[in-house]
Amino acid sequence: MRKRHIWLIAAIAWAAAIFIATHLPSSTGGNTQVLIEKLFGLSSGQAALVNVAFRKLVHLGAFGLLAVLLFNSFEKSRFLLAWVITTVYAATDEIHQSFVPDRTASVWDVVLDSLGALIALGMIKLLNQRSYKKS
Repeated sequence: MRKRHIWLIAAIAWAAAIFIATHLPSSTGGNTQVLIEKLFGLSSGQAALVNVAFRKLVHLGAFGLLAVLLFNSFEKSRFLLAWVITTVYAATDEIHQSFVPDRTASVWDVVLDSLGALIALGMIKLLNQRSYKKS
């Protein structure tokens, strides 16, 4: 099996993991806030701030990783394909969330997911340029 196929399988598996996680009632903002309150002994207001930051970082990281896995799956137009597919998947995941009880869909989360993909892909581009200059 070619390396690119393994990357694609990993990307599909990660997309499935995102789908499953966003479908779970335990992954709602209210549930994660209660968990943060209990774990760190924070007040409701403090936990709410940490919860928002944590959830937005998860968006950036989860979709950044998806973009990296997709990037490594392609040979041509890698950057553009990885970013577009990640962004489209983010949009479909938000639509999916609109059908899950206690979850809501947000255009801003799609923007954040797309930004996470751009950041991750930009880091790849910078690292590739650095290694190219060294050799």
